[in-house]
Amino acid sequence: MDYSEPNLNKKNPENNDEIDLSKLLSAVGKAITALIKSVVRFFFLAIDSTFANYKVITSLIIIFGLLGIGYHLNVKPYYESKMTLNSAYYKGEFLGNSIQNLNRLCGEGNYRVLANLLKINPEKAKTLRKIEVEQIISPNMQMLIDLYKSNEGNQRRLDSIILNHSDSTFQIMVQVYDTTTLVGLDTTLVNYIKNNKFVNKRIAIERKNLLNRRAKLIRESKNLDTLKKYMAQSYLTRGTGKEGTNVTLNDKESDPINVYREDFRLYDQQLQIDRLLFINSEIEIIDRFITFGKPASGTLEKHAAKGAIIGLLLGLLYVFYLILRDGLRNLRTAVQEE
Repeated sequence: MDYSEPNLNKKNPENNDEIDLSKLLSAVGKAITALIKSVVRFFFLAIDSTFANYKVITSLIIIFGLLGIGYHLNVKPYYESKMTLNSAYYKGEFLGNSIQNLNRLCGEGNYRVLANLLKINPEKAKTLRKIEVEQIISPNMQMLIDLYKSNEGNQRRLDSIILNHSDSTFQIMVQVYDTTTLVGLDTTLVNYIKNNKFVNKRIAIERKNLLNRRAKLIRESKNLDTLKKYMAQSYLTRGTGKEGTNVTLNDKESDPINVYREDFRLYDQQLQIDRLLFINSEIEIIDRFITFGKPASGTLEKHAAKGAIIGLLLGLLYVFYLILRDGLRNLRTAVQEE
């Protein structure tokens, strides 16, 4: 029998499967170095190709710059202005639908119907390019909306808040080809918005409710005046021996301080109603349209610059195409040689 000792210097086969960390780091370093070299090589290649094709790029810049100038000369410039309105009777959806109908007529070029709705001259209606409306949300409401947006699962609550919020300030934006159209256009749009039977009915009901509420407050105030008169007489005739300020009327004690406080509360409510009846018209103009000198469609310099930028981008795309084409050719040649 062979009792020879086992070879302790023999390597374990499992060690062959282990990964040498130094080799791994070396491979990663080589890959990063190769990537950096490729990026640098591509960068200088792009610069060389750009200078080699500068005539093509310059030609594209000039051509598209001239196209931008031509666009400016052939397209009619338009001007933009905004008006701010406020109303307690109009909701965002209703007002938006009314203005959207006007905007659709502008887009369709149906100036005859547009002039009929706005009660203006058809020639003036032709100068209207676009009419849009946007509801202005107060800072407090915007803060609340942002708060709900930051939390997931609040979309239904957020929709409810936006739908039911009581903000009634709107901004109407118009684009016109002639700035003289803006003169009196704010009044024209307000009259168009107000000329609605549904809204007029709401206004009449609201005013009637306010007047009825005001009449009721006046009656209650008169009753309190009578009560104050009796309390004053009772207070003067009851004598000075009793303590406290309560006055007994019809076997009931009443505190004059609370009575006078209630009288002030009723008076304050009456002032608020008077303010609504006096100030809160069907619709109020906060800021009217302002005529600006520079067209919103852009100046000659802006259109020329936009065209030149487009030409430059196309030139750079052409250079990238050349680099990609040459790279594919070199790759195909290398594969065929192997």
